[in-house]
Amino acid sequence: MKAKPIREVIAQILTDLEKDETYLQLALKKELDQLEGKDKSFANEVIYGTIKWRLRLDYIINQFSKTPVKKMKPLVRSIMRMSVYQLLFLDKVPASAVINEAVKIMHKRKMSNLAGFINGTLRNIERQKDTITYPSLSVYYSIPEWIIDRWVEAYGEEKTKLICESLSQRAKICIRTNTLKITKEALKVELEKEGIEILEEGFVPESFYIKTGLGIHHSPSYKAGLWTVQDESAMLVGHVLAPQKGERILDMCSAPGGKTTHLAALMENEGEVVGCDVHEHKIELIEKNATRLGTTIIKGTLQDGLVECKEWIGQFDKVLLDAPCSGLGIMKRKPDIRYTKDDTAIKEINEIQKGLMDQAVKYLKEDGILVYSTCTLTREENQDMVIYAKELGLKTDSIPFNLPECLKSEVHDNAYIEILPYLEETDGFFIARFRK
Repeated sequence: MKAKPIREVIAQILTDLEKDETYLQLALKKELDQLEGKDKSFANEVIYGTIKWRLRLDYIINQFSKTPVKKMKPLVRSIMRMSVYQLLFLDKVPASAVINEAVKIMHKRKMSNLAGFINGTLRNIERQKDTITYPSLSVYYSIPEWIIDRWVEAYGEEKTKLICESLSQRAKICIRTNTLKITKEALKVELEKEGIEILEEGFVPESFYIKTGLGIHHSPSYKAGLWTVQDESAMLVGHVLAPQKGERILDMCSAPGGKTTHLAALMENEGEVVGCDVHEHKIELIEKNATRLGTTIIKGTLQDGLVECKEWIGQFDKVLLDAPCSGLGIMKRKPDIRYTKDDTAIKEINEIQKGLMDQAVKYLKEDGILVYSTCTLTREENQDMVIYAKELGLKTDSIPFNLPECLKSEVHDNAYIEILPYLEETDGFFIARFRK
């Protein structure tokens, strides 16, 4: 059977995602795994880009189309969005090819009566794209107004622009050296042998930024557990907790195990790390990652973090609460987040965060350390949780890590840090350290 043209495949994936509201990462993995090489890379770029820039794309289309985007047939809407994305952001793709392929899909799908509309609208947009003006930061950066309003209130307009600009960039690939198996210098050699280009080192000791195509998880060094993909902000969490050899650590929201395995590496595989999740399949994922990375001290445990485990009370030297959150700091990696959250969702998530904190405090030994972290940028989920932790009897504790100069100014009370994504081009993160 002849394979469908790649743009038709992309249009169908975008239509299915919108219709089913399928979780983007899972849906994409299933669909993209069926593609190869350049097609896979191109599909990944166009799908993520179209979703990320949806607000701006819809605004542009509505300026040139007599039919509003929301009233278009689902497939037509997807074709228009993905085509305008290519016209605006993919310079290497000729505009004529983009428009012609869109028209071909219409004919193939027996929607020839709309081919002229598609052709004319896209050609008008192509001719006038450089003259388009935008009414707000929300439309320009394709981030919902309610998020922009929150950030302007918290950080001011200039910082908000910097945050939006950073979250609009393509996410860089950052990897963590697995120090249980290899040194950083030796890993450099292995990566170079595999043709993986090292762009730069990060501020976290184990980190590298690399350049490679899709499919890096198939590299021999990855399969051998010599490294794993992890953003520097996420790595910093482990260094702020600073686990020591022989300690007993609880990671309350462990899956998929990136921070859990980092803790085990920092402990040189001596002690115990209990990694929890509420879903059995996620426990399997934690254990799979632990096995690949060669750590034997991680104990995957099925446990609802909101439910008290009496046998854990006062039993842990340190607790990591990397809490579920709204995820606004990682929108460059997960663009659909901007459209799936709202103020109501944040309030609901915050109640879960407080419930988790209630239990976390119980599990600490006296003088034990708790680190609370999120990958979001809202006061309720971050700074207000510092206040809540203090109300539970915890005291803030100094961060035991030598931060780069641009981050030192973001440390408050010498104990918690909000990493705005433009500061080190990392994910947006919040990390607070407490002592019981």
